[in-house]
Amino acid sequence: MTIYEKNMEALKENYSVIYEVLKNIREDELSDIVHIEDARKGGQVVVYNDNGKSIYFNSKYDPENEASKYMADTFEMQNNSLLIMYGLSNGYYVKEHIKYAKNTKCIVFEPSMDIFMQVILHIDISELIQSERFCLVIRGVNTEEFLITIEKWLDMANKDANKIMAAPKYTELFQDGYEEFRTSCMDMYKKLQAVTYAGLDMGKNVAKNEIYNMLFLEGCRSGDCLKNKFPKDMPAIIVAAGPSLEKNMDLINEAKGKAFIIVVDTAVARVVKKGIKPDVIISMDGEKPVDMFKIDGIGEFPFLAEVGTNREVLEHVRPKDLFFISSNSGIWKEMFKKAGSGISDLESGLSVATESIAAVISWGFKRIIFIGQDLAFTGSDVNMADDESGNYLCVKDINGEDILTRRDYYIYLKWMENVAFTNKDVEFIDATEGGAAKKNFTRMTFREAIDKYCTEECDVEDILLSVPKLFDGDDRKIISETLGKVKRNLRNLKKQLVSCKADCLRGKRILESGEGNVKELGRIGTNIDKLIKVIESCDERALIYKWTVASEMGVYENINREDDVITAGIRAFETNAKYFEEIGNAIPELIEIIDDCLSKII
Repeated sequence: MTIYEKNMEALKENYSVIYEVLKNIREDELSDIVHIEDARKGGQVVVYNDNGKSIYFNSKYDPENEASKYMADTFEMQNNSLLIMYGLSNGYYVKEHIKYAKNTKCIVFEPSMDIFMQVILHIDISELIQSERFCLVIRGVNTEEFLITIEKWLDMANKDANKIMAAPKYTELFQDGYEEFRTSCMDMYKKLQAVTYAGLDMGKNVAKNEIYNMLFLEGCRSGDCLKNKFPKDMPAIIVAAGPSLEKNMDLINEAKGKAFIIVVDTAVARVVKKGIKPDVIISMDGEKPVDMFKIDGIGEFPFLAEVGTNREVLEHVRPKDLFFISSNSGIWKEMFKKAGSGISDLESGLSVATESIAAVISWGFKRIIFIGQDLAFTGSDVNMADDESGNYLCVKDINGEDILTRRDYYIYLKWMENVAFTNKDVEFIDATEGGAAKKNFTRMTFREAIDKYCTEECDVEDILLSVPKLFDGDDRKIISETLGKVKRNLRNLKKQLVSCKADCLRGKRILESGEGNVKELGRIGTNIDKLIKVIESCDERALIYKWTVASEMGVYENINREDDVITAGIRAFETNAKYFEEIGNAIPELIEIIDDCLSKII
């Protein structure tokens, strides 16, 4: 098997999108702007022809040794951290990193197809391609995978330990690609920041919602039971609240009974006042204003909620048919399991519209039509020159012109584009008459979409109401029994937290005094690890995290500071002691809410 065949076989198994593009390219069709030379001491060198001048991307003498020196700063990266690199070059730089930086991951963004083709032909990178710690992105081929993988591998624990760098020569020769690379990286970091701040601002309230919303479990239904219930060719229509909604809202009734119509909470008042009856309403925000739902008869429409949906909204609406569609709570998952059902943890993407997308994909819809999904401003007065917050930016609209959007809208836009790229068996149709252009979406008018795809009659209401009700009859006791169990678990955890906090303070004193009691420090370290594993694995984990998210952020912030071993150890003991104390202080507050909820159930 030739080097080319070996590399292509690896691409076929691991990067089908890249493989499909490359398999149709013939060697005699390649540009002569790049070629590969043998180095004097072995190995291969990438040579680039820049207006008649040969530029060597690697050492002509010993490229492997050069790569090892260049990447030396990455060899000590902490476990589970991420190297994001601009340029594959001859592959040696990344190989050296993966060889020496154990338990890290690496994403490479290669801007030049000419370079990549020569590497595939002449340098064996098949082992790299097959590595689970490596992600390969070729600009213009599978660019979307860059953002998807960063989002998957980036988290609060590694955000300060990650490295972003470029292989030699790349920033000079491929500046436009480098700007795209940097912007994409920064966008993902800003999204992580947005998620974190949302958690800091709303964490306790969402936790309260997750407890008090158990009051609405009796007679509810599970979104999981809607999987594969709808006709295979029926489209879902997601109605959002963008400024363009007025242009085609009147057409929604024509799709009634021929599509599954979801109206997001911010659009429901406008839609219902027009005499349009949605198949379902969806709300997932833990702090969505109740005033938005002050509509006559609002409780008659089936209602989709997340377990963290604003409890006051559910209290006001009192939906006749309530579907809980998403939860990351082990407590809720266990309750639904005991009731003979289940509840998924949908990838929400931070907005009610993106949660709607995740829901209908999980239910088996293969065509999704969007209206009112502008994700940009129309005729906005925001002056970019005066914006010092960085909260606004320009994107292209559906006509290719610049249009202003907000940073959070941009995050939603990129999430949708990535989901459309990933779910290739689903057609995403943008029938929004205005707003931001969306990559990987099909553009057509709402009129065209209805005429083409909303053709078969279906009793959507019958499908929804065929889903069994849960937690009624004898199963009602599941709710109170679960809350009682949570109380007991939290009280037991409180005792462990008090003990382990004392251990942390003892460990700190040992290090500060210089006693060097290695055996005792080992015992303390083992106890800390055991307790952290208990916290991480318990059903109450999500509830605790939301209540103490600010404290957890402090733990992550302290992980990556560089100090000597003793100082780092003292800091670790201090941080863990504070963390255990914060959780310990949260437990009585959570139990008080549980008791209040239990009293209402009784």
